[in-house]
Amino acid sequence: MRLIRLFSILTLIVLIGGCSGYPAGTGGAVESITTEELRLHLSFLAADEFAGRDTPSPELKITSRYLATMVESYGLQPLMPDGSWYQPIPLDITEADPVATRLIVREGSRRHEFHLSSDFGIPGRISEEGRVTGVLLFAGLGVSAPDLGWDDIGSADVDGKIVVVLDPAIPDGHPLATLEGSRAIRNRNNALLRAGALAVLSVISEEREESYSEQGYRFTSSRYIYPAEELQAAYYSRRSYRFSRAELRHATAASVLGVSKDDLDRLFARIREGTRVSTRTIRDRTVEISVGVDRRVEESYNVVAMVEGSDSTLKDEYVVLSCHHDHLGMRDGEVLNGADDNGSGTVAMLEIAQALMLKRPKRSTILVWHTGEERGLIGSQYFVQRCPVPVENITAELNMDMLCRNAPDSLYVIGSNKLSSEFDEIINLVNDRHIGFALDYRYEDPTHPNRFFFRSDHYPFMQYGIPGVWYFCGTTSDYHQPTDTIDRVDFDKMERATRLVYLTALEIGNLPHILELDLHPEITSRGEHNLAINWREAGR
Repeated sequence: MRLIRLFSILTLIVLIGGCSGYPAGTGGAVESITTEELRLHLSFLAADEFAGRDTPSPELKITSRYLATMVESYGLQPLMPDGSWYQPIPLDITEADPVATRLIVREGSRRHEFHLSSDFGIPGRISEEGRVTGVLLFAGLGVSAPDLGWDDIGSADVDGKIVVVLDPAIPDGHPLATLEGSRAIRNRNNALLRAGALAVLSVISEEREESYSEQGYRFTSSRYIYPAEELQAAYYSRRSYRFSRAELRHATAASVLGVSKDDLDRLFARIREGTRVSTRTIRDRTVEISVGVDRRVEESYNVVAMVEGSDSTLKDEYVVLSCHHDHLGMRDGEVLNGADDNGSGTVAMLEIAQALMLKRPKRSTILVWHTGEERGLIGSQYFVQRCPVPVENITAELNMDMLCRNAPDSLYVIGSNKLSSEFDEIINLVNDRHIGFALDYRYEDPTHPNRFFFRSDHYPFMQYGIPGVWYFCGTTSDYHQPTDTIDRVDFDKMERATRLVYLTALEIGNLPHILELDLHPEITSRGEHNLAINWREAGR
């Protein structure tokens, strides 16, 4: 049966497309997807003035308005029941209150008070008020990695103490300048908390301290964002986040430790040179950290548009194209532009929208620019659980998230071989015939340590039993950094990836039948009844 279906797909592509080039009648549509227009849109949406398109933010709302204005000008239709382009999502937002949050150092009768944002920051999520008081343990770098020849903790008693660690840049040649060393540094805070530390205070690197001093930067505290309306998936079970971590400016750290700034500089220098500094309990002072919280509700929007199918019957079935148009805002006074992540997918969708108006498939095509992907797939979870069309009528979902970096002739695909063999076959056949990427499946396994399978907007659709795929160029050293900017974009690769998604959507949209679910034994129909399935099981 599978060979018969594969032969049918091949025959369809040959009959439609001939022996070369793009399928008959689609050349003009495909060629309307150009590097020039991709660059034009991206130079606007990834500009510094958009302040990193955080969720929620005025800049992200402007992005949403820009997308809706563009698709309306192309002639697409709004899909929401009220005739709007926007699916509003109410968000509960909790963050540390700068007025009610204080760090106090007590030394005998002396009291030193420090303020949130200017003197220290809280980088972790906060959802509850709290207060932590304790004796200090200075633990150098705070890493316990005896196998790497580095152990700051040893027999030191961490339990019940507030631990202070340094956060220097680790140079090449350092004992911890390895993959294992980087992992040990990255995991040190959680390791200390598991050992019983009340909180971990990390002293920012000398480079960050210099930037803060020269540029007048202030810490930006993380926000805990949760959909105000409960969603069905356990993915969104509300959690309580109490204070456990802070970052200190150098003047604050010197006062906390009872040393001079010169002494602090020498401690940093020794660690950079590869020499451990002594771990010690500081008994002549205590630290008290009081955390107040600010709670509010704001809205962010999915942008939803539709191209109605050309067939009077099949137009009531749908292919969904998706991306996320948010990013991470600003950090340390620098804009996280998100040109690749995910300005690339955002503008690719605009070009596909334009192409669909030149050549549309028999099925209808829904285009969704999701909000809040960086905050936990909020927009895609919300969309699929409050879908404006019946989810059982969605044949497939094609997600674009990061399309324009790394090797110019390869692209990762994630998820396509999990629910429908026909889906995966079409993706490969369209690519082989018209684009020629080397499609790489290395991240498709849900048990892969990077967990990419769960980390973009295809996943909520797959939770509902809808065949989904994530087109992905892979991460770089610029991932989630201020250096993810338009000057590093490979527009030729982005153009090819965009054309691949458009042509694949066209093929799936023109099939005489909805994609068969034949790969996962527990998923035989689309719908919310699939939410209980454990995708982390080996081999899924």
